[in-house]
Amino acid sequence: MRREMARGAAWMVLFRLFDRCVGVASTTVLARLLVPADFGLVAMAMSVIAIIELASTFSFEVALIQKPDPAREHYDTAWTLNLILAGVCAAVTAALAHPAAAFYSDPRLVPIMFVIGAAWFVSGLENVGTVNFRRNMDFSAEFRFMAIKRVVSFAVTISAALAFRSYWALVAGMAVGRITGVILSYAMQPFRPRLSLSCTRELFAFSRWLLINNIAGVLLGRMPHFFVGRFFGAQTLGAYTVGSEIAALAHTELVAPINRAMFPGYARLVDEPDAFRRVCLDATAAILLIVLPVSVGIAALAGPLVRVLLGAQWGEAVPIIQVLAFSGAITALTSNNVAAYLALGQPHRVTLILLARLLVFVAAAATLVNTRHVLAVAYADLVASLGSLLVSLPILFHALDLKARRYLATLWRPLLASGLMGLGLYLVVQAMPGATAIGAAALSLLICVPVGATVYLGCLWLLWLLSGQPHSVELQIAQAAFGAVSNALGRRRVSP
Repeated sequence: MRREMARGAAWMVLFRLFDRCVGVASTTVLARLLVPADFGLVAMAMSVIAIIELASTFSFEVALIQKPDPAREHYDTAWTLNLILAGVCAAVTAALAHPAAAFYSDPRLVPIMFVIGAAWFVSGLENVGTVNFRRNMDFSAEFRFMAIKRVVSFAVTISAALAFRSYWALVAGMAVGRITGVILSYAMQPFRPRLSLSCTRELFAFSRWLLINNIAGVLLGRMPHFFVGRFFGAQTLGAYTVGSEIAALAHTELVAPINRAMFPGYARLVDEPDAFRRVCLDATAAILLIVLPVSVGIAALAGPLVRVLLGAQWGEAVPIIQVLAFSGAITALTSNNVAAYLALGQPHRVTLILLARLLVFVAAAATLVNTRHVLAVAYADLVASLGSLLVSLPILFHALDLKARRYLATLWRPLLASGLMGLGLYLVVQAMPGATAIGAAALSLLICVPVGATVYLGCLWLLWLLSGQPHSVELQIAQAAFGAVSNALGRRRVSP
């Protein structure tokens, strides 16, 4: 099971990287074919649609994965409910087209929202059987399914932009992507859904909590921006927004796809508490092993990183990144706990954690914002992430019958190694001349990144030796990496 979950995590991380690469390529090309007003027009429509979509995020597929042995009626009911929700959301989108056009004073929004609404309804027909890719931990099929949709959407968007040089290229890409998903879902999965509402109450009993959690998650994501925009203005909000995205890279690009793979694995182990506990501890240790050094590295090298990626004019984002990088690392740990609670069929515990974080953030931000410095909001976010972790851990210990000492025993080596790496990077950065020019900043990164990786891996190895060389996650990852390299070299030798 561990090997299956590790392979699944690798596939999901690979898709995330693939998706990012396609996204960067798409933005780079479209920025030269379209004008900013084209992007802004579609963004106006999506700002309205995002609110409608939020109200419909019941995530019935998650309920199907969590159930140990769902019957056909569960699949049919989930598909029917998704179709009904898609129809309602499409109708609401069409109904709001004229009011939105009047609000933004742009009549072009009306046909845009009609097209997006129609595509939304079609997407409700998508075969719910594709959830079995995750249920059966067939993440290679999941990768193909998502990647093909992304590539088709990208190809249509670029082709339409080349042909028409219009905002309709963006709309066409979104619409065709949704339609492609429907076609692929039936081509790749033999299940054929039927209309049924027989299990509605059962699915809603679980999924209503997911709706609440999704809404709370959006509020948590937007609340810091509300405080920054309200008290510090648009320029500072821009620095905060970009800085928070960079600070969260380790979580969004690594942990989120890993958790997507971990959840169905946890769901398979619900009836095996010892195995569930062991895998959950291993997953927590692996996440910290990867995310913490990346977060510490981002914080330590925020200055040259910002100068290389964004330019000297974005200097205000540097201290924001340094604070929020640690908030992202803590959130990564909490998110693994969330995956475990969902697998155990306890989504209400996730709601408790999210509400606790939201309340702590609002209280901390309201107190600290009087300092009139944007870092007050960043520190409030850090305090809130710590608060949610402190609320989550006792719940985890109780749910898994887990001792706090055993939990901490899996984490102290990456914690200490990351701290030593951070100290080493700080000393190296202080010893280097100020990297104000982009060339000097790039050189600083070229030197510091391998130094940090070497220090971290060296410290981790020494701490593992001092611990008596346990059969830990560090050893399992090293063995897997060594095996992958050996296999690759072996294939290269035997190839003609």
